Amino acid sequence: MAQENTNATEGYQMRLGWGTIAMLISATGMGLVPLFSRWATRTDMFDGTMGLNAGDSVGALMACGRMGMGVLFFIILMVATHKVKTFKELKLTPAIALGGLMIGMSLACYVTSTLLTTVANAVLFIYIGPVVCVLAARIFRKEPMSALQWICLLAVFIGMLFGNNLMGFGENGFFIDFNLVPSTPEFPQKGVGDAFGLASGVFYGLSMFFNGYRKDADTTARGVWNFIFAVLGAGIITIILNSLGSQPGMGNWALNVHFTTFNWIGAVLLWIICGPIALGFLLVAGRNLPAADYGTIAYWEVPVAIFVGLVVFGEALTVNTIIGGLLIIAGGAIPSVKGMVAGRKAKQQEEIAENLSARIAEQEDIEGL
Repeated sequence: MAQENTNATEGYQMRLGWGTIAMLISATGMGLVPLFSRWATRTDMFDGTMGLNAGDSVGALMACGRMGMGVLFFIILMVATHKVKTFKELKLTPAIALGGLMIGMSLACYVTSTLLTTVANAVLFIYIGPVVCVLAARIFRKEPMSALQWICLLAVFIGMLFGNNLMGFGENGFFIDFNLVPSTPEFPQKGVGDAFGLASGVFYGLSMFFNGYRKDADTTARGVWNFIFAVLGAGIITIILNSLGSQPGMGNWALNVHFTTFNWIGAVLLWIICGPIALGFLLVAGRNLPAADYGTIAYWEVPVAIFVGLVVFGEALTVNTIIGGLLIIAGGAIPSVKGMVAGRKAKQQEEIAENLSARIAEQEDIEGL
């Protein structure tokens, strides 16, 4: 774990061990969103049939709180690192604004989904994001795709189908059924929750796509703008869902917050652990890990969330869910692992070449004497 890598561009030595630990902590914090969102909103944390201590749009409101904490965190970081001038000089472009807007809308839909459907469905739906991102990059930026990338993309998509029981193995063998179960005793609006999960994945992929622009922007300065627009995005979803409560037969969507002390504790934990703590360690990981390592470890969020659903909330873990999760993790991780291995080999070859050059130069000096 003490292995170090050198970032030649910035003259900074990346600490891979510390970066790996930081990324695991960050991904764990992200994976705990379903735990704290239900803690913060349910009448009985462990029994979904008891309902919520607020309207069904409260999930989006929780996302506003988390993104607001993100703004506060990045402003404090910006001041502490003396980057106020950098922030003022950074040109706000549509890509930066849209990247933040999309991630805010994604989290608002994701938290809403965790309240209305199973944890496994919510987290597996959001991970169609990489599929959306790659397709958008292929269509709009004309980025080439290798055969391996197409295969991995297909694996992620099929994994989503398995994980959400749209494809898989049942009592009568293999099946394909695109009719989502609209409701269950614990999740009366399961179909709606699945739809929000799907929307969260689309918005997540679009945020990744827009964040692919302006890579020259300083991380901290861009982070401030990203989270300002993320609050705006989550706020837009909150306002839209709350307004549905005025429609006949949809009063359950109106915000009617009557949290208990227990709920408020869960909300604060959601905003802090899944906000500044997860985001802070994400920055540390980004500073100390190559992109391939960073992207691979990020998938740790999926098993963490599924573990929460299984152990804390007693949600059934089916064979199809397991297959879906494995396909999604493999489809996302394989290209990153390939890039990681290639990066390691390139680094080793570079070190060998440098050592060989040094030895040749040393030998020439000896012969010159």
